[in-house]
Amino acid sequence: MKRFHAVITADMVNYTHFSRDEASKWLEEMILTLRAHHAFKWALKPEIYRGDSFQAVLKNTDEAMRASILARACMRAHAPNADLRIAIGIGKAEQLTDRTGTSDGEAFRLSGHLADNIRKQKAKIGIALSTPSEPLNATLNLLETLIENWTTAQSEVIAALLQEKTTTQIAELLNISQSAVSQRVIAAKWWAIESFLATFPKHLSLYTKR
Repeated sequence: MKRFHAVITADMVNYTHFSRDEASKWLEEMILTLRAHHAFKWALKPEIYRGDSFQAVLKNTDEAMRASILARACMRAHAPNADLRIAIGIGKAEQLTDRTGTSDGEAFRLSGHLADNIRKQKAKIGIALSTPSEPLNATLNLLETLIENWTTAQSEVIAALLQEKTTTQIAELLNISQSAVSQRVIAAKWWAIESFLATFPKHLSLYTKR
């Protein structure tokens, strides 16, 4: 696993539905959140390109899913139809420079090819590996049924949980009661997300043993 990197390529869904200032602000805030998370070891930190997209490279492939779900939760917290399409490419990164745009390698090509394939689809998280991974992608389809039903209020809470904030801290941050936080946690099916993230490294290791 140490030989591999996770390249995350994402673009904003419904970008033209919002003002350029709104969309830019939301993307910048989300990127700051990803950069600040202590669990994410970035080979190349998230960087906006083309206005509505961003790309980043993680040293630890196990955290690619947590980073992707956090990114979507941050975006979905702003508006009901704000979201991201995310293509995760996992493999070798033979040419790492100081910018994603000038870097290259297996992981970059896998991520880029997947991003092109899902560009006309609705919001989702996809993974591309050099070996067939249909069972993992089927699991991601089930994950999508949870994420696509999050309200903006639920997305706020999920984003906070993924940043390891407690119920008390979330209640203070959002200026709501702890019981309201708990209700949103239950409605968003956080238990299922948490379980998936805990087992994701084991799922991924089935396809990266080479």
